[in-house]
Amino acid sequence: MVKENIKTTMEKTKISVILPTYNRLKLLSKQLDALLKQSISSQVYEILVSNDGSTDGTGEFLDFMSLHHENLRVFHGANGGPARARNIALRHAQGEIIAFTDDDCEVHPDWLATILNEFNHRNLVGLQGFTYTNQKEVTPLTHQIDNESGHNSIPTCNAAYLKKHLVELGGFDETFPFPHNEDADIGWQMQEIGEVSFCPAMKVYHPPRKDKFYKVAQRMKILKSEFTLYKKNPKLYKKYRDRNPIRHIYYQVFIKVMWYYTYSRLKYWRKPKLIIQGFALTFYWFFDLIRKYPSYRSIYKNIKSTI
Repeated sequence: MVKENIKTTMEKTKISVILPTYNRLKLLSKQLDALLKQSISSQVYEILVSNDGSTDGTGEFLDFMSLHHENLRVFHGANGGPARARNIALRHAQGEIIAFTDDDCEVHPDWLATILNEFNHRNLVGLQGFTYTNQKEVTPLTHQIDNESGHNSIPTCNAAYLKKHLVELGGFDETFPFPHNEDADIGWQMQEIGEVSFCPAMKVYHPPRKDKFYKVAQRMKILKSEFTLYKKNPKLYKKYRDRNPIRHIYYQVFIKVMWYYTYSRLKYWRKPKLIIQGFALTFYWFFDLIRKYPSYRSIYKNIKSTI
């Protein structure tokens, strides 16, 4: 059941920021602080935080913050993944433009001003921005997004779309088995509707976030979402990614990405612990993909038989 913290609505809301969150209270507080200190008037934008069943005190923190900021609206729901969390907030958004970011990022003070300016002066359906990280803090166990020239998957840590088109598409697809590719699904469909431009001035900092070895080692399982993406629209998959998911996983990832990771681990040669972790992860991913090949091949054959 969704619980909305009801606040006074803004008649002049031009842009709505949708921020899903789950058990990242410390990171969330930094991102929320950045969003509340945007260079434009708080009267023209709203922040919709969708709490995806957090158990670390996030809910209580958000309720407290919403009492002191009229343009902050909070929604509480059971854990269902980022796609569902975004859709909950989307149904309540008032702005004509919907801006997306994540709870482990920090937006630039002019982030919203830049988005508004681009939509006001160009005929766009969407934007993706410049996302950067701190390369000095990157290790084999960190997660970060570095998108400095644009990517056709359009990561939702730094993206904005016209609300009317998001509604027409039905929001984010909640059937993806892992939180992966639901943003590509929306991004590809948007690019078929109109122009989705890359904006270098639309800046978001994505600090390296350290995870446990076991969690990082399981990363290859998210590739199962490739088959959901392919099944939805094979033509768009071939246009924007690859001929089919098997080729993408076992050529682009298994060969090219794994070779890149193997080579990149060498930079840690003066840090024995990091280089050991790096090579261990790469080899684990390598053999994990080999192990998954029969099941992935079976999924692909089943899809081919139905399309």
